[in-house]
Amino acid sequence: MCFSKKKKNIQHNEDKKVENKQENVEIKEQEEKERATKKGVYRVVFDKEDKLWKIKKDGAKRVIDSKKTKDEALKRVQELSESQDTKFVVYKKDGKFQKKANLKIKND
Repeated sequence: MCFSKKKKNIQHNEDKKVENKQENVEIKEQEEKERATKKGVYRVVFDKEDKLWKIKKDGAKRVIDSKKTKDEALKRVQELSESQDTKFVVYKKDGKFQKKANLKIKND
């Protein structure tokens, strides 16, 4: 292989490396934007040990709030989800998923 072909190959490889770095930077920036815009989902679950309905947010380590009744927990999670424009999911006492269509949130 002559010197000029080697030089062209080296230049081509360097160009590819630069393109790959730029793509990686763009991908990382996009992932950061997605993480920033993603909103967590609130979950209302029953804690059998404490006998309380607990409100948790996806990704959070702590419980946000605890209530004695499911109705109280539903009112609280609805307030939280409306103020932060997020969704919430409610589970039955036995831990099974409860569809949102079946929820009857009382507005007093």
